[in-house]
This record gives sequence, C-alpha cells and structure tokens, in this order.
Amino acid sequence: MWRVVYTGQRPHYENIALDRIMLDLKAEGKIPNTIRFLQFKPECVLIGFHQSVEEEVRVDYTQREGIQVGRRITGGGAIYFDETQIGWEVIADIRDVDAKNFEELTAMICRAVAKGLRKLGIKADFRPRNDIEVEGRKISGTGGVFEGNAFLYQGTILMDFNVERMLKSLQIPVEKLTSKGIKSAEDRVEWVKRVLGYLPPKEEVFEALLRGISEELGINYQWGNLTEEELELLDSKRDYYKSDEWIYHVKSAVKDQDTLFGIHRCPGGTFRVSAKIDTRTKVLQQVIINGDFFVKPQRIIYDLEAYLKHTPIDNLESRIREFFKDRDWEGLNLSAEDFVDAILFPLRKAEGLQLGIEKKRLNNIIASIGGGLIENIEKAKVMLLPYCAKPRWCDYRHLDDCGECGGCTVGDAYRLAYQKGMIPITITSFELLRDTLLWCAQNGYTYIGHCCYEFYEKRYEIFAKASKEGAKGVLLDIVGTTCYSLGVEEEERAYHGEFTVELDLIKEDMQSIMSAKPDVEAPDKKEVKRDFDFSPHFLDFKPPYYKKPKAAPTPEEDMTRTSMQKEVFKGEATIGEEAVSFKEAVKLLVKWIKESKNPTLVIGPLLFWDWKEKELLEKGEVLRRLIEKVGRFNVKVMPDYRPKLKKYDPTVEMDPPNPHHAVLYGKHDLTLLVGVHCYRTDFVIRLLKKHTDTKVVALCGLYGHPTADLSTSFTDAQKLEEILKML
Repeated sequence: MWRVVYTGQRPHYENIALDRIMLDLKAEGKIPNTIRFLQFKPECVLIGFHQSVEEEVRVDYTQREGIQVGRRITGGGAIYFDETQIGWEVIADIRDVDAKNFEELTAMICRAVAKGLRKLGIKADFRPRNDIEVEGRKISGTGGVFEGNAFLYQGTILMDFNVERMLKSLQIPVEKLTSKGIKSAEDRVEWVKRVLGYLPPKEEVFEALLRGISEELGINYQWGNLTEEELELLDSKRDYYKSDEWIYHVKSAVKDQDTLFGIHRCPGGTFRVSAKIDTRTKVLQQVIINGDFFVKPQRIIYDLEAYLKHTPIDNLESRIREFFKDRDWEGLNLSAEDFVDAILFPLRKAEGLQLGIEKKRLNNIIASIGGGLIENIEKAKVMLLPYCAKPRWCDYRHLDDCGECGGCTVGDAYRLAYQKGMIPITITSFELLRDTLLWCAQNGYTYIGHCCYEFYEKRYEIFAKASKEGAKGVLLDIVGTTCYSLGVEEEERAYHGEFTVELDLIKEDMQSIMSAKPDVEAPDKKEVKRDFDFSPHFLDFKPPYYKKPKAAPTPEEDMTRTSMQKEVFKGEATIGEEAVSFKEAVKLLVKWIKESKNPTLVIGPLLFWDWKEKELLEKGEVLRRLIEKVGRFNVKVMPDYRPKLKKYDPTVEMDPPNPHHAVLYGKHDLTLLVGVHCYRTDFVIRLLKKHTDTKVVALCGLYGHPTADLSTSFTDAQKLEEILKML
C-alpha cells in the first residue's frame, strides 16, 4: 500500500528539506513508497542541482519583487513557482515499479501524470525528454534523483500562471520579455485554468492525478501523514536548505584570466565548463562542470572533475571515455560523447596562443563553432559586426555600412576585413543576424563575428543551427557595458534597436586573430558609396524636420539577405499563407482599399530615395499615381532604419523599431508596405500583427512575405500598373 500526503503550502527551503529527508528515509527503508503533493508560499524560483544562481536568475528582479530563490535536489533547469502551482512527487524503490533505468522511469511516471490530467478533461501527453504537454504546450516539467535504489521523481502542474513574472525572474532571451515574447511564451505553455475555463479545487486535481498514477503503476494507495521522524528531521534541516551554503554551493563557471570557459548544448541539456590548463606543458589542471542536465548518481560530476585533473590535453578525449566506460551511471538523453564535446569545446581557444594572443586574453574568444579556431579563421569569408559598437552620433549606426571615418573600432574592422578579402556586415537586428547566418550556410561561408558572452549564451541555438547547415564561425567578445548588464529594460531597448550605449571591439585581439589570414592583393572593398537624394516623386511627403543623412539602406542590402525569403517563397502572391495568383491577390487588395476607412501606405528607403536606378524610379512614379488615384492614403515614410527615440511625427513618419505606434496613432485599418527592405519588412509585419488590428499588405520587390495578410512578389512598376488599373 502506497502512502499519499499533502504537505501544504510551505516556503521553498522546507519543501526541499522534505525532498531530501523523504528520499534518504526511503533509501533506508524507513518510510513506505509515497506520493506527495506540495505547494510553495511565498512564490519562489528554484534552480536545478547543477546550476548556479548567478547564471539562471535575474537576482535584481527577484529581490525587488520579493521572490525567494532556492535550489532543488534534482537536476534540470530553473523553475518559477507561484502559490497556485501544485507540485507532485513519487518517492519509491525502483524495484517496485516497472522501470529498468532513468529514461524508462521518466516515461512511465510522465505518462501516469498525463493520464491523470486527462481525467480532469485535459488532453495531456508525455513529450520526451521530460515534459508533459497539452497539444504541444508544456503544462508540467519533471525531473528526478536517485539514492541507491530509492528515487524521487517530481514535477509541477501549472494551475493559473503569470508568464510575464516567470520570464522576468529567469535569465532568458529578452525578446520573450516584450509583449510579443510574452505572447510567444504563453503559446508554448499551458495551465489548467486556461484549458478548463475555471480553477478546480486542489483536491479534485489530487484525486485525478492519483487515479492516473495508480492505474499506470498498478498500485493501491491511501492517504496518510508525515511520520514523527520526518517532522523531526524537518526541524533540524530546514535552516540548511535556506542557507547560502546550500543555495549558492554551485558557483558560476569561472571566466578568469587562467581559465578557458565554454558553453555547450545537446539534447540532454546545457553544460557550462571552465578548464584551467598549463599552456607550457599542455596539461589540464582542473575542470568545473555545471548546467541544466540530469545524471545518476549526482556525484558523478564531481568524480569526473577529480578524475580529469592533471590530464595531458592530447589524452583528454580518451580519458573522458575511459571514465564512463566501466561506471554505473545514467544520464537523461546524455552519453559519454556529450561530456567529451562539452569539455573539449573551450579548449579550442588555446589555439589562439599560436596567433600571439596572450593566455590571459584567450577568453576574449567566445567560441570556435563547427571546427578548430585557426581552421575557421583561415576559411573566414564574412565579418559580422554589432551596430552597438558604432557611435551614437554615427549615421551608419543602424546601417549595414561604414563610413570608415576612424571614429570607432568598427571602421578598423571594416578596413581589416577588406584587407583580408572578407565581406563586412553590420548586424542591426536579430532578424538580420538570422538571415545572414542562413546566407552564410547556403553559400558555404565561414564567419568571424563580434558579440558579448551574454548574447552568445542566449542565442546559442541560432549559431548551432547555422553550424549544422554549413556556417562555421569564430565569435569574439566585445567590451563595455552591455544591455544585459543594465537589466531587463535595456535588453528590451536593444532588441528593438534602441540601445544607445556604445561598446567597443577588442582591436588587439581582432588583429591577432586576423593574422591567420593572408592579405589580398586588391582589397574587395565596396567601390564607391552610393549616391542618393530625395526621390522627386515623394518630396512632398518628406517630414519638414527630416535632414538627409550621410548614408541610407541601399538596394544592395536586400540582395545578400534573401536566403530566408527564398525559403518561404510561395509564388507570385499569398493571401495569409496560402499561395494565390497575382491577379487574385490584387482583386482582394483593391476590395480592401475601397472598403478601408483609414488606409495608410508606408514608403521605405528603396523608393523614398532616388538611387539613380531606372527600375526604382519607374516604380516610384507608378506608386505616386496610385497614391493620387486612391486619394485617401495616409502616406507615412520610413527613410532609414534609425530609431527615432520618440522625436518624430507619427502622422507622417514611422519609427522603425516601433512601427505600430504610427498605425495605432492614426487608427489605420489597412497598412501597405512598399520599398521596405525584406529583413525590416518581416520585423514590421510581426509588430503590426501583434499590437494592432490593421490588415498588413507587403508589396515586395523580391520573394514576398507570407506572414502578411496579403503579399505580392517581385512587385515592379508593371505590377503596380496592374493594381492601378483595377482600382
């Protein structure tokens, strides 16, 4: 007979103390197999056993909001608990359940809990590696720990969830903190109240879960209470699980001058590795491993760290395999090869010594992705540069270009790139980075990029995905106060392109790195800066306060970033995401224009400026006639992509990072985008659809945008004429 207990709402340290107590007592045979229900009060963030608080929690936010921070005895990632969530635990002997290993146990218990949720009317299923989902949305994360044959396997049920509070408590990418990001996160998780339309009593949830667990595990149960010994041990141990000694006992991976640091991810989780090496003898002196993963026994990480001390680097790979070969251990979706990859990853930086980089500066190399450091440098064709390293006053700050005036280190990088026969690209948005990495992959280009460690860690997946598709690279650190160190608000500003702090590339390291590449005889430099002026067709739409900048986004910027657009290309037009004929799309567009009460037309830099290109001038001339024929368009211009920082008139201009402001201000029910670069069009469409009710139409000069309500592809002057004729 299994025991069932509900231990009430308790602070995190009491709940964690009970986890340890009950697992130990079960291992000693002093308590029966037990199903425990629990809740947390006050709200808290709990990190996994192998994680560090500094790397997983926004401590400034949790302290300000009174959210407590604790550590679990189980592995895995950080979790936010509010007072409504219900925790469930199975504490038992593995010989009493039908599971041979960690993976089988995970699947069995997750299926049991999912079955219980289905009895509540929630269509839940097990999703490997360790989640329970409802139609693709996570409703319960799980994890476990062993002590001999005894195990504790636990999870949570999201009841009525505050996604925004969770996101702000954890160290996650900043776009998830925007309204779009919060909506995206809400779309990836599920909670009971949203599914059922009401919040059932906890007793009803308990009984449903018990029925599912008992049926799946084939057990009988009865309600009971904690034993006197459990309560006595709780009194003696609760303070330890509240102490800094417990909560902070895993330190963040070291990034000091003598230690190589690296981040590695795999299906089984995330590893953060610090490796101290003797560069003279090429011996690993010490390694520290932490992160988000599950292993049994937990101490195997400490044993591995001790085993690898003083190992020659040349023998390290075989020694890691040797360590795991004869040991009785398990990892959830982990193999010995994952540890090999994780530990060797930071050691690639040591090749920098051959390029003249001092040992104390090796961690300025963030990563060599997809290959060895020197090999990647020698093959590099593209240099990626962050816009935030350009001065605030620079007209090129938000452009993929550089005036090379000598006023910042980006200009030095552009000159060095041309000298080495590389293509320099300024990354002005996450979308542009995504498209550029895909472009590199499709062309077989290796890149050298510059970013901060925080950016790399939070965007790891995009670099890993690009590597799998063929884009290898080297990432170098930058210096200065990054948006990540300034808090959530500045991260959000940076995501929208409004971060105003100036950072610097590390020129000395960049020059050392680039020494591995020979100079080219004739630098592949952009020949002449594009000459441009205001288009004669749209002069009367120029805001009276707007002054011509030294540079603007050129037509060429669109041509090298079309890889992503090619991937989504569906033909000559789309309505929603359905491919249709151009004629069919225009017919609907004309209907929308005629029915619209307050339409707006946005003219981007491809047409707002006269680039001395016949095709663009002809297209601008037809667009002008279309504007005059409709007569009701609220014309707004987007001459460049610099943030306006609220210093603009939303009746005549659109702020690139916040395009929805102008649409909301004008209460526009239909928005046409013409002459806007593709990578910026994607961004505008997404924000307009998130924040407004306007229909969005993209009259694209290239491959179209299926995310718009209506889009036409390769929209030249002739196609605009066809639209004009049908109006």
